Amino acid sequence: MKVLCLLTLLCWIQFAYAQRINFKTVGNHMIADVMVNGSMAAKAFMDTGSPTTIIDSTFAANSGFKVNREGKRLKIRTPLITYYCYPLMDDTINVNGLRNTRPVYVGNLKRRKGFSDIDMILGNGYIAQDGSRMLTLNIAKGYVEYGRKEIGKEFKKGIMTVDEHDFVSTDAPLRLYTQNDGNSQLGGRFVIDTGNANYLFLCGRNERVSEFLKMKGIEPEEKIMHGKTIQYIRMQSAEILGKEVMMKGAPLVILPRMRFYDYTGAIGFKFLKEVEMILDYDNNLLYVK
Repeated sequence: MKVLCLLTLLCWIQFAYAQRINFKTVGNHMIADVMVNGSMAAKAFMDTGSPTTIIDSTFAANSGFKVNREGKRLKIRTPLITYYCYPLMDDTINVNGLRNTRPVYVGNLKRRKGFSDIDMILGNGYIAQDGSRMLTLNIAKGYVEYGRKEIGKEFKKGIMTVDEHDFVSTDAPLRLYTQNDGNSQLGGRFVIDTGNANYLFLCGRNERVSEFLKMKGIEPEEKIMHGKTIQYIRMQSAEILGKEVMMKGAPLVILPRMRFYDYTGAIGFKFLKEVEMILDYDNNLLYVK
């Protein structure tokens, strides 16, 4: 009887932790060792800003995945980069026991700087074993967790929007505190994007952003990175979703060529690291502590 209870307990523990994916922080990105379809080890870049899972073409070939190369390549857009991909012949995959709910694509991930050893981009479309689509981000402790959980009173609730491209965002005012002690509020829609290594970034082509900079008389600083001119504002702190994060003079980057100009910007890795966030896809709600 004791042996049976012990086996039951071990099975329960394995089930409970099967839905947690631990990761290492590499260059302010979340990199995890995962198992694909229960048998293939892969190194995954975890990106809530990507609605799509993309498998690297070399990894796909070495792992025996069948790729549908008929027709044109598809453009898979993320907030910062576009990939040209073919779909897998299989409808979907599972990762660490999590079932993907969307088509999976294959493309050359090595073209992205810093991705030489990455086998896949893990998007946001996965279902836990309990049937839920609830995702907990606890970046400070180095894990994400899939599955239902009780929401404590210490969490603040907000509305989460999933658009036609399956990008996850929230409509929330962003309060900015600049180095000259000025403070301003900027409204709009912000993507929840762990793939963005910064605290936040703003979309320079968005009307709200351009009008905000003009109205406040803010002249962004500029610097050259990799042959491109980057605009930014030095920030003391920023507050969104009821959470103020000290930025200590870090740059708030303004991306003039951001493709999704209907968004004000994105909440990035460094900001999300300061909070615990729960994304409830089933009810279009998010919670922040």
